[in-house]
Amino acid sequence: MGAVVPSGLFEGIRRDAGPLTLHWDLWASHWRSHHAGGTTGGYTQLGALLGWRYQPADQQSPWFIEAGLGGSVTDRLYSSRERQFSTAFQFTEVLAVGYRFGPEKAYEVSLRVQHFSNAGIKKPNPGENFMFLRFSLPL
Repeated sequence: MGAVVPSGLFEGIRRDAGPLTLHWDLWASHWRSHHAGGTTGGYTQLGALLGWRYQPADQQSPWFIEAGLGGSVTDRLYSSRERQFSTAFQFTEVLAVGYRFGPEKAYEVSLRVQHFSNAGIKKPNPGENFMFLRFSLPL
């Protein structure tokens, strides 16, 4: 679950200000993974990233691409059969392609690739990549 909020960092660059826009992407999520010992565990994550969106044709096109940089924290160290994180804090990067539709193009669906790692602040730093489909709607 999350929220996309227009950014006020740079006056003149808003999420709805033309083909290149800036916004905050805030989220809370829950991961599950299989551990090396055969058990399964869950992880609660809070994150925020600053996202840039490019929408061709001054928002006339329903298509968009996004890129973002940010950070997240989990309630404990992530561990799977293949990877063991050494920090609960992780940097994150996102690349996405999406499509807006519906009344006033209010709904969005996007295919997102997201990477998490601690950028080498502590070893080991295996990182983890996720690909997911996201549906967004206005509230």
